[in-house]
Amino acid sequence: MKKTLLLAALVLAGTGCMAQKANVRKARNLALNPDNPDFAGARTAIKAALEDETTKDQTETWYLAGLIGYTQNKNELEKLQLGKGGKDYVLRGEAVLESYDYWLKADSMSQVPTYDKKGNPKYDTRTRKQIAERMVEYYIHQELINYAVEMNEKKAYDKAYEAFNKYVMLPDLPMMQDKKLQEKMPRDTNYYTYKYYAGRMAYQSQMYDEAMRIFGELVEGDIEAVSAGEFLYQCYIDLNDSVKANEVLDRCIQKFPAEPWFIQNRINNLVNSGSMEAAVEYLDKAIAADPQVQYFISKGSILNLQKKFDEAVATYEQALKVDPNNAAIYENYGFVYTDMANKMNDDAAYLNAKEYAKAKIEIDNTFRKALPYFEKAYELAPDNFEYKRSLRSLYYRLGEEEKYQQLAD
Repeated sequence: MKKTLLLAALVLAGTGCMAQKANVRKARNLALNPDNPDFAGARTAIKAALEDETTKDQTETWYLAGLIGYTQNKNELEKLQLGKGGKDYVLRGEAVLESYDYWLKADSMSQVPTYDKKGNPKYDTRTRKQIAERMVEYYIHQELINYAVEMNEKKAYDKAYEAFNKYVMLPDLPMMQDKKLQEKMPRDTNYYTYKYYAGRMAYQSQMYDEAMRIFGELVEGDIEAVSAGEFLYQCYIDLNDSVKANEVLDRCIQKFPAEPWFIQNRINNLVNSGSMEAAVEYLDKAIAADPQVQYFISKGSILNLQKKFDEAVATYEQALKVDPNNAAIYENYGFVYTDMANKMNDDAAYLNAKEYAKAKIEIDNTFRKALPYFEKAYELAPDNFEYKRSLRSLYYRLGEEEKYQQLAD
């Protein structure tokens, strides 16, 4: 009786195993039918096999699960080539992503050894090779990139990140480390651009850890490195980590000395924290390495804020030697004299009437020293409203009514 029950149990178990293997075959037949593939039916069949104890741990099951999406994408591409459709980037991209994930699992399982009668390990190298060859196709045809662009346009940034990131991960997958495969997957300019956009999409999705990982890697290279540095800094600003943010700026200032963005933000941070002397030191180093006009203007502005007017004047004189036709230099130069005059006016506030009248002459003369600089700035850039407004205000202050009216809006 017990033997009969045991035999019956074995028969039932064998029947279940056969049923799931039949599902694997069914999925293959439905997906690979050249005349009328049924991808929905294939997915239903393979889902049962992926969940069953007898087939869920078999490399073949996961490989075939990935083959369904691969085949659907391939069919859509063939339709596109024949002018019969295939323009649905979302359908194609999701099919690729589906197969990508299944194949990562299949590849992992292919590296779990089985043992022959002598105890020697055996690996499923055939399946791994098949997957790798098809992953190369994904790299070359850029289906994931098309999908990522589509998701970005739909503002589905998390999905765009997934696609961009999985694309740039392809050359680094363990199965892709064969020299011949690597030659088919060059890390060219486009590769680094897509990696940068993976970081952008992670940032848009507020996936800061991923964004910082990607931008941090790019900063160490040569392509998209500057833009990556800017976004890496912004990630730390968003996370309210000013220490790390400034470390990024220092790192990028050293690597990109000719890029004013990093120095300017570092200066702004120092100024906002009251570290004026440190800000000037940074600018002196920047000027020594690359005497850009903006560095002089920033230094002059800081010195002016510190009311070190003579040093500010000397700085703008240096700037004009670099670019004598830069309107911004002239306007900032003019502000030195107006700020100097305003300070003189404040200092004279408690003088008696006779002393103030005497001081006012000197104050007005100082205001007048600003005039040629504001006029030159306006002459060089007459369409700049700020320059026009500064000049008009000074005309009013000096009582030059006719010139003031000539600049009326």
